[in-house]
Formats: sequence, C-alpha cells, structure tokens
Amino acid sequence: MKSMKSVLFDSYAILEFFQDEPGADKVEKRIVSSQQGKLQAYMSEINLGEVYYMTIRRLGLDSAKIRLEQFSELPIQVIPPSSAIILSAAEIKAQYAISYADCFAVATAIQYQAAVVTGDPEFKKVQQIVEVDWI
Repeated sequence: MKSMKSVLFDSYAILEFFQDEPGADKVEKRIVSSQQGKLQAYMSEINLGEVYYMTIRRLGLDSAKIRLEQFSELPIQVIPPSSAIILSAAEIKAQYAISYADCFAVATAIQYQAAVVTGDPEFKKVQQIVEVDWI
C-alpha cells in the first residue's frame, strides 16, 4: 500500500491562510486535500505557539483565541515536541542559521517524512535536508 503524502505547515503558511495573504489559496488547497483524506497534515506545537503569539501582537488576545479555536477545527494534527524532536531541532539550529521555531518545523517534518509548507525564505537554507513545498 502506498503511503499518503504528508505535509507540515510552518507558522508562515498558517498566518498567510488566516490573513488571506497571497499564499492563502495554496494553503487552503492542502487543507482541503487533508479533509478529503488525500494528504496527511501536521504542525509542530511550537509553530502553533508562534502563530498564537504573532496573532496576539497583531490582533489582540481575544482575536487570537478565536483564531486558535478556528485552527483546532482544521484537519491538521498538532505534534508536541518529543525529546527526539527537541534534540534534532537543536542539532539543526547548531548547523543552520534559521530561527529556533523553524528548526522545530524542520525536525518534525523529518520525523514525520513530511514536506514543509511555507513561503518563509529562511527555509531555502535547509532544502538539502527537508523537502519544502513553497507557497
């Protein structure tokens, strides 16, 4: 049996989706594919926290809580960071000049054999270790 393609959303992709920015349509297509069972979608809990704090800063706490509730209804499995993912993220951070939160996206994507869905140019630095699905 062929395994289903997997993607992992970076905070950049989810923020684009919620703010209806240029990459939102591509993110929405992947969310719909996940709803239809054609794609397995993940997000690191660390990156979800990043979406939450950025939304608080931009729209305030009440709006951020509403967005968090809306996110919870999406067909995206949130992955808490295991010890293995934490150590992998630390190794990635030591080797590549990307944010620590982005290291969690990369480490989680590697563990779950998923492509990172993002438009964040920082991910160009790690394309040799993880597949990037650009939006």
